[in-house]
Amino acid sequence: MRHHTLILIVALTTMLTGVAKTHAVEFGEAPELAKLVEDGNLPPVKDRLPTAPMIVTPNERVGTYGGTWKMAQRNSRDHALLIRTIGYEPLLRWTPQWSSTIPNVALSFQPSSDATEFFFRLRQGMRWSDGTPFTADDIVFWYEDILNNPAFADAVPEWLTSGGNTVQVDEIDPYTVAFRFSKPYGLFPTALARPEGVEPVSYPAHFLKPLLPKYNANADADAQKMGYSGWKERFIDVFGQPGTIDDPTRWNNPDVPTLNAWVLTGVYGKDDPLIAKRNPYYWKIDPTGRQLPYIDTVSMTLVPSKSAAGDAAIAGKVNMQERHIGTRANEVLAQNKDLQAFTLIESDMNIMTLSLNLNDKDPVLRDIFQNKDFRVALSYAIDRETIIDRFVPGALPHQAAPRPESPQYHTVLARQFMAYNVELARSYIAKAGLTTINDDGILLRPDGKPLSFTIDTEGAERFQMLDAVMGYWRELGIDVRARNLARDEFVALRERNEHNASAWGGDGGLDAMLIPINYLPMSSESSWFATGWANWYLNPESPDAITPPQDVQDQLALYDQLKATANAEKQNQLMRDILDISANQFYLMGIALPPNRKGVVARDFHNVPKVMPAAWSYATPAPTNPSQYFIQPE
Repeated sequence: MRHHTLILIVALTTMLTGVAKTHAVEFGEAPELAKLVEDGNLPPVKDRLPTAPMIVTPNERVGTYGGTWKMAQRNSRDHALLIRTIGYEPLLRWTPQWSSTIPNVALSFQPSSDATEFFFRLRQGMRWSDGTPFTADDIVFWYEDILNNPAFADAVPEWLTSGGNTVQVDEIDPYTVAFRFSKPYGLFPTALARPEGVEPVSYPAHFLKPLLPKYNANADADAQKMGYSGWKERFIDVFGQPGTIDDPTRWNNPDVPTLNAWVLTGVYGKDDPLIAKRNPYYWKIDPTGRQLPYIDTVSMTLVPSKSAAGDAAIAGKVNMQERHIGTRANEVLAQNKDLQAFTLIESDMNIMTLSLNLNDKDPVLRDIFQNKDFRVALSYAIDRETIIDRFVPGALPHQAAPRPESPQYHTVLARQFMAYNVELARSYIAKAGLTTINDDGILLRPDGKPLSFTIDTEGAERFQMLDAVMGYWRELGIDVRARNLARDEFVALRERNEHNASAWGGDGGLDAMLIPINYLPMSSESSWFATGWANWYLNPESPDAITPPQDVQDQLALYDQLKATANAEKQNQLMRDILDISANQFYLMGIALPPNRKGVVARDFHNVPKVMPAAWSYATPAPTNPSQYFIQPE
């Protein structure tokens, strides 16, 4: 098919004869875009689409153009809502069923037989949201000028390495790139399909090059005239910190071109509501040849809390959302009859995980925390049934382990040390060498100081649950305090290894292999139970690295083997071996399995699946193709 062709050739099967007939279907577009074309303010749709646009099959039926998708977004550090709804366009994406990866930004994909090279063919004629062509040059710019730029020392995430070496990216031709690894990396396609996989295709070279000294000799001077200390500060302010999507400043500049279906018109955290409008150069179509998205506008009302998100839904300010709504879904549905429920299959493995910092900077606390008997004592001291009855009636007690539905379910890891038994807990405290108490009933550390530490969390609901746990630990004679921190502060403390303990959610319930952060110290950003060990795994020469014990090193070596193989059976066996060590180490503990939850969707809001997975690694609900959602009264 030639570039700029007017028609899309689609095969339609005649039901009566069973004979496939070919019909010519003109590309269609939203009325608002057609008007811009008519007025001479936008190129015709045939010139805005790639030669081979991606065809999206609607969940229920072909939709109609128009309307506003309304959501409630927390007013600070809730950029995950943007990533999960309008920001998920990686080279490869998950199928809606989360069963496999398929080409997305890439037109096609071919791995080498030894899983060291991965070739991606791009879509010729594809464009950024400002109309500039998207080509292999953009990916090479990201690789050469961002990923390998010494000024951005932390720009290389673990998932883009193999055998300790960073990926090499080569341009084969303007529409073909090769990702090459020094050692086999069978997990690379699944890593690309996660939300983090948008990194290679998020850097528009034409827009960002003028900010870098390599391409603009006046970059520093230009930045200083604008009040910045230099070009780097300006770059980060314009685009965000390279190397991670977990930076809210990524959403601070609506002028940055994107490949997403909707383009922000305002600044996250400042504009209320935050509005995104359709991308006139979006590169996906429905089976009839009409350009997506169907919905004109995305509008996010800023709210101060999860509870306030529920209030917004009750007040009619939400017409499709799963994030923040689940805990109040029944109340929302009861009070707003225009909404109905859809089911989210829970993938988290715990309603709350509890982890001590095994690399605490206090050497005495560190020794106590690294004593497994002490961690076992804390687990036996928790009355999980009482906590469940109060906070999540009907949930099943569960440690920090893969869910029973997961192919990686591990009985020992899931069930050990869960019985509520104060005397047994005290016996383990004694086994840990803590036998002396002061006049206040507080255990004394080996250095004679009272045993005291702080455990942090974020969010009012989790804090209430954590406070209940603290009561049980105080009965053991531990002066432990819970803190409810703003998320930015919570994360920053962990990045600097300045925390004693953490209470958080439970990633890795169904997707233990994809997100093993709670089962081994492999991520300095998320394996908060041992950030120093994780830094050692990522770079043994790092000043923040702490050499882990041999058992932990063996576990990390197994994970390297898992990453290297593309054989599913071998991957599962290696993950079982990893979880065996996790069970023996007992890094962190849990309370209960999270039950499936609900999202809400308006009755006139269509093509939302009635059931979808709920997981960060799936980027719920993005793989269900929000561009094919549409609004139409019945």
